[in-house]
Amino acid sequence: MKKMFALVLALAMIFTCSLALADRLEDIKAAGKLVVATSPDWPPYEYIDDNGDIVGTDILMVQWMAEQLGVELEIQPMSFDACLAAVGQGHVDMMVAGLTYDEERVNSMDLTGVYWNEGDQGLIVKKGEGAKYDSAEAFKGKVVAAQNGSNQQIMVEEQLPDAQLELITKIPDGVNMVKNGRVDALAVPKSIYENILAGNDDLEVAPFVLAFDSENYVASTKGDAAFTAKIQEMIDQINAEGLYEKWAVEMAQ
Repeated sequence: MKKMFALVLALAMIFTCSLALADRLEDIKAAGKLVVATSPDWPPYEYIDDNGDIVGTDILMVQWMAEQLGVELEIQPMSFDACLAAVGQGHVDMMVAGLTYDEERVNSMDLTGVYWNEGDQGLIVKKGEGAKYDSAEAFKGKVVAAQNGSNQQIMVEEQLPDAQLELITKIPDGVNMVKNGRVDALAVPKSIYENILAGNDDLEVAPFVLAFDSENYVASTKGDAAFTAKIQEMIDQINAEGLYEKWAVEMAQ
């Protein structure tokens, strides 16, 4: 009898916990806000602009998500490690911070996505000069611009060690620097350079590309099945409509 009671109690506790987890989506709607943790030090995904505002492509995405849910967005800035802890412990609804897949992470949280993969990167140069930049060695002694704190900065540092890195704040600044000869090339994601080339017929992309494979995920509290499914539904729409690419272009302006 005691064993039966213990079994019933255990099942009741599991059921109760499951209900609690499954209620997060309803709790978000009831509270009228979506609470998102981010580490705002990784442009163009999330960073603090000159006005002190937290902006970026990931921020535009979660703002859109909040609108889809009919709630306000509350951003909680913290270190990357603190973000992982916050979502793992259920202190926030979601985490976005250029988060990549990791086996250890999926043990403590749900990773939903992929909503973005930059893939190979382009190097913008003056029209007619692209052909000579067909290898990493071709950039030896050349000045290559990249956005400060971005993935492109790291890629230039690691993959073009013999080039001189020029850090910039905004992509349009880098475009102008290529045009006026202050730098030889500008490192940008493919979605960005396609937009740049469409409006600047005096520029082109070099044959050599910077290798990069990073699939970004949204993290949410593990076991929140209904909320996780809703996030995936929204990400599917983002991918189907190419929304993230549009946000990336918007942030580059």
